[in-house]
Amino acid sequence: MSEEQTEQTVSLVDVLEEDEELEEEASAVLAGSDSDHCSYPQGYVKRQALYACNTCTPKGGEVAGVCLACSYKCHEGHDLFELYTKRNFRCDCGNGKFTELQCKLFPDKEEVNSLNKYSHNFFGEYCTCSRPYPDPDDKVEDEMIQCVVCEDWLHGRHLGCVVPDCVELQEMICESCMSKNPFLWTFAAHLAVPGESIEEVKEETAGTDESNMNLNQSEKVDDVMEPSSKRSRQETDLSCRLKELEATSQKRVQSGAVFWPSAWRSKLCSCNTCQSPVTFEAVTNEATSLRERANPCY
Repeated sequence: MSEEQTEQTVSLVDVLEEDEELEEEASAVLAGSDSDHCSYPQGYVKRQALYACNTCTPKGGEVAGVCLACSYKCHEGHDLFELYTKRNFRCDCGNGKFTELQCKLFPDKEEVNSLNKYSHNFFGEYCTCSRPYPDPDDKVEDEMIQCVVCEDWLHGRHLGCVVPDCVELQEMICESCMSKNPFLWTFAAHLAVPGESIEEVKEETAGTDESNMNLNQSEKVDDVMEPSSKRSRQETDLSCRLKELEATSQKRVQSGAVFWPSAWRSKLCSCNTCQSPVTFEAVTNEATSLRERANPCY
């Protein structure tokens, strides 16, 4: 093969790899959203790209979100807030929240989508500081990271913890969502990415000898998270991982955001008792999670 052909082959590989990266980025940003048809007939879509129209529903009025197609066809030229993707949302375009606009793609909508959830993001505000992004008054360069539960975007400096390396491979739950679901703090002490907010709390427990107290941390976690093969299947099925972890000496300071590694959901307890508090999709369903850590606006 000639040198010229080799260079051409390498170039083609580079192009293909670049195309693949662009496709992955588009998938993360748009979640497979249809740019030609309103998503309303699909009901509450598991995950889709959403926009809020500051022209039609400004701050102080109704809060609403519109799908990708409606942002193009019905709100062209309007002042839009790009919300990245949200889960379990039904397009509001032209419903009772809009007084002067009718949806051009699917006008036959109910007055209100009662199961939609809204936040200050829909008015162009993000983070605990409730500032816009990009913020013309903020001169500090800072990455914004999305909480996988509330889906708000927070500045790294406002997370209350040190942002770990390789953050794009992890998922973040903000302090507010952790506190609303306190059982997660117990799992965080064993599963979360180590940070400055973690500390070991040594407690004296009955029947615990000195050798057990000196066990390597990873060995203790493995013993708790992976039941011994000597236990019967019935004992394993009936055991509660949450209670087992609560009985250990390893604790975590309950403050700041928490970063979780891949596959952390599979380590959560799934016993009948724990199924009640673990009801929200962001925790239990990995299909609704986000792997990309892009900024909310471009």
